[in-house]
Amino acid sequence: MASSPLLTNPSLREFRAHYQALASITRLRILTYLAGVPEITVLELADAIAISQPRLSWHLRMLRRGHAVRARRVGRAVHYSLNREGMHAFHRELTTLMASRPRVRALQQHWSEV
Repeated sequence: MASSPLLTNPSLREFRAHYQALASITRLRILTYLAGVPEITVLELADAIAISQPRLSWHLRMLRRGHAVRARRVGRAVHYSLNREGMHAFHRELTTLMASRPRVRALQQHWSEV
């Protein structure tokens, strides 16, 4: 249950997993709570946001796949924290993908003239 390496140039599948992880009110509540604490166990988090441990574990698995949280095992307890670097990596890459590019603008102009 090691944390994921720093992402560079995420694949389209990784983009899908990341944004699917953010597409749930419950998961956004989890991320909001994790943003305010350095690290927390699953049981403590379940109590804090009033959700059952099995349901929370399912949501945390989705967030791990989307590189939004980090998990660290200490004995039998699993500690979670917000993966700020992962979140920033996806934001930077999305910004890059959405940036205006001269070649694309030239093609758009060409297509509009046809």
